[in-house]
Amino acid sequence: MSDHEHEGHFPEEAEQNEIGGPVVLAIMILGMVVLILWASC
Repeated sequence: MSDHEHEGHFPEEAEQNEIGGPVVLAIMILGMVVLILWASC
């Protein structure tokens, strides 16, 4: 039973990592663009 629960949790964690990675990267890029625009004004 406990093994099956762990099997169920791993795909959820993997999906969160797949979604979380690009989101964090996009936020970092967006932040750098904002800083560059702010610095150039």
